[in-house]
Amino acid sequence: MRGRHVGFERGAARAAARHQQRGVVAISTALALLVLLGFVGLAIDASRLQVVQAELKNSADACALAAVLELNGLPDAPSRGALAGQYVGGERNRRDFQAALVSSSPVSVSFSTTLGGSYQPAGGGAVAASRYARCAVRQASLRHLFMGLLGLGASDLSATATATVMPSQSVCAIPMAMCQGAGANTSNFGYQAGDKITLAASQVSGFFTWANVLGTDTSGGLEPYVAAFMGTGICDVPTPANRCIGIKTGVVTSLDDAWNARFGLYKQGGSGLDPAIAIPDLTGYGYRPPPAGGAYSDYMQNRVPGREAYQGHISSYSSPAQVHVQYGASSRRLVSMPVVACASGACGSGAKPILGWACALMLSPKSPSQNAEIEFRGRADDPASGCTSSGLPGGTDAIGPLVPVLVQ
Repeated sequence: MRGRHVGFERGAARAAARHQQRGVVAISTALALLVLLGFVGLAIDASRLQVVQAELKNSADACALAAVLELNGLPDAPSRGALAGQYVGGERNRRDFQAALVSSSPVSVSFSTTLGGSYQPAGGGAVAASRYARCAVRQASLRHLFMGLLGLGASDLSATATATVMPSQSVCAIPMAMCQGAGANTSNFGYQAGDKITLAASQVSGFFTWANVLGTDTSGGLEPYVAAFMGTGICDVPTPANRCIGIKTGVVTSLDDAWNARFGLYKQGGSGLDPAIAIPDLTGYGYRPPPAGGAYSDYMQNRVPGREAYQGHISSYSSPAQVHVQYGASSRRLVSMPVVACASGACGSGAKPILGWACALMLSPKSPSQNAEIEFRGRADDPASGCTSSGLPGGTDAIGPLVPVLVQ
């Protein structure tokens, strides 16, 4: 009897031990699952933070690049830069997995004359000579999905970007060239800022013409020329000097429609150009004749508030109501074009060598009785010229138009 009792006690003890072991395993498994879920939650929250941080960084980059494009040395340049940066960074970018506009978060813009200098906001110390734009974007109190269980309720995120402009080694250019001037100012290709130049029918000093900026031939078809006026231009155009490009001397009437579209003028029942594709400038206001001292300052200060339609009459062209408000884009009439040595025969027939790149303001549209006109603004690699382009920055030895570049 005693043996059976002892055996029974030993069996009960073993059963109790097994039960205790199962309890320990269950508790350990539960704890392990809790830890695992914690790590999964941390990974999800961390990934979410990285995505939102990247969205804020994209916003800051876009803001800085847009702001620096307005820094042309005029007194209101910082104000225009701040507005452009805040609009592009805040209204054209989204955050929190693209769920909300960045504009609901603070987007601040400041400016400096040097990269390492003191950055000041527009109206709070920023000067007209500023050459660097810095944007800071913040999202406060981003709530966590899982880390809140550990007492980490929210995080404050921010991103900063700084941009400037640099000369380029390739650009997007309109298919036009300017002849070298006859003046003594050789550093500006023989011109002075404010000089008026006319689209002329013969090879004389001081005219501009259609040009095949990509190569040496003059190209029989005109479609590439027209298409370049609709978009940002003919892109990947190399900027080095002494490269030969083909030119088309004389007025090409069939290209009038493309030129005039940037003034918001479209041929009635003829050209097939549409403002949604052939994008106009913010203003069609023309300068014929230009004011004393040039039209650039007036154009820069009034293009956004006024959004004027072209005030003159050109036979068979009209400007649709609100075309500049609905479709207009910034600085469509500030263009970069190569300056060529029209007197040179080094490139053979129908082509001329590039001397450098100029910035020009499109002053007036082309009519059947009047040629188009431009205003020389200076070298395109001069920040005060007002011209910027899209392209590959080339460093300090590049001579092409200025392109926006992120530097921090």
